[in-house]
Amino acid sequence: GDAALDGPCGNGRHAIELANRGIRMTGVDLSAGFLADARAKAPGCEWVLGDMRELPWESRFDAAYSCGNSFGYFDAENCERFLKAVARSLKPGGRFLLECGAVAETLLPVLQPERRMKIGDLDFYSVNVYNAEESRMDITYSFTLGDRSETKSIHQWVFTAGEIRRMLQRAGLEPVATFGDFEGAPLALRSQRFIALSRKPLK
Repeated sequence: GDAALDGPCGNGRHAIELANRGIRMTGVDLSAGFLADARAKAPGCEWVLGDMRELPWESRFDAAYSCGNSFGYFDAENCERFLKAVARSLKPGGRFLLECGAVAETLLPVLQPERRMKIGDLDFYSVNVYNAEESRMDITYSFTLGDRSETKSIHQWVFTAGEIRRMLQRAGLEPVATFGDFEGAPLALRSQRFIALSRKPLK
């Protein structure tokens, strides 16, 4: 019966699973296409088209989470805007889970300059360049399907675990625990993931 926020929710794969377990889910995303897909699968959830840095709610949710590397696609200033928006949206005592693979301790020790994968008939290729001066990954993705191909470039900022902890604190969220995977292992160099649990203070 708790109310929880998924931001950004994409096509709702996490939110729908939690809704099936009895949680009142709200998902926010900037992609109308993703939200249409989510709405078709779970019309009983609340799906909101919007910017995760500009959440409209105040003290509404018992919990919130952000999963799937979405955090690092903003620079530090905009990541903090998102965290402050989450903090405003939570009730006092509400919890926030942040999961990301692109954190310095998890990403840089195992960084591969190139990756190739085949997904069915789709060929995927990426080139990863780490800009040390900006602490940023500059990534070029190429997709090929038959005689059709598409190339996209993105940036992903890489923060240390300590930087994220301080961002959470400045946003008004108290760090509670940090893990290196979903089984609860401690965070260390080369951990699979970065998972931070924080809480909005009761006062």
